[in-house]
Amino acid sequence: MAQYDEVYDKVCEMLCDAKDLEMTDLNPDMPLYQLRLDSLDYVELMVLAKKEFGVTIEADVFINNVNMTLKELCEHLSEKSQ
Repeated sequence: MAQYDEVYDKVCEMLCDAKDLEMTDLNPDMPLYQLRLDSLDYVELMVLAKKEFGVTIEADVFINNVNMTLKELCEHLSEKSQ
């Protein structure tokens, strides 16, 4: 069972590594599209979710929620990992 803060930190670490960002560049209300993620970034998010939290994220989650925020993604992962 992953707490939201743990999920948020792991996801932000991955995004910072992938996009050469600082943690201060991110905020929970930021829509994912603002990060200019490419398909590989989304695949990395799906792998991270499975590896770290035991949660499978289907590509449809991202496709059907184009305005998904970082907070919404982390809440989704946190809820699914329980």
